[in-house]
Amino acid sequence: MDVDLKTLEEVVERAVKRALAEARSEELRAVAEALKALADYTKAGFAQLGKRVSNLEEGLGALTEATLSRYVWEDLRAELAARGEGVLRRLRNARVDGFDVDLLVEGESRVYVVEIKVKPRRRDIDALVKKAEAIAKAYAKPATAILAGVRIGDDVEKYAKGRGVEVYRY
Repeated sequence: MDVDLKTLEEVVERAVKRALAEARSEELRAVAEALKALADYTKAGFAQLGKRVSNLEEGLGALTEATLSRYVWEDLRAELAARGEGVLRRLRNARVDGFDVDLLVEGESRVYVVEIKVKPRRRDIDALVKKAEAIAKAYAKPATAILAGVRIGDDVEKYAKGRGVEVYRY
C-alpha cells in the first residue's frame, strides 16, 4: 500500500484541529491532545528516518563509486595494455576546470573521463559529454567519455552510445 505522507499529515492535522474544536469534555480534549502528540511524534520519526536513509544512500553511493572505479580501472588498464598504450596517470575524484571527475585516466595519446552512476539518466550522459569536451581542451588530447554503472537501462545505454560514450556495465 502506497501512502502519501504529505496527504496523511494533512488529514491528521485536520482531524486533530476538528477534535480539539469539538471536544466538549476534558476527556475528549485529552484524547485529541494525545492524538496531536502522536501525530507530532510520528512526523518527527519519519523526518529522522528520512535523514538516516539519506545518509545510508550517500554511504552506499560512495562505496559503489569506489568499487566500480576499481573495476573500470582494471578493465581500462587491460584494454590500453592490449593496444600498447601506456598510462601516464590515474586520478580518482579529480577536479579539472571546475568539473568533478569520478575517474580520470591519462594515456599517452588520449584521456579517459569516467562517470560512475548506479542508475544513470540521459542528463548524466549530457553532463559527461560536456566534461569530456572540457577535459580534452585542458589536456590537449582527445578524450574518451566512459559511463560505468550497475543499473543502466537499455534506452540510456543506446543514448550514451549515440553520443559517443563508451558504456561499462557491472
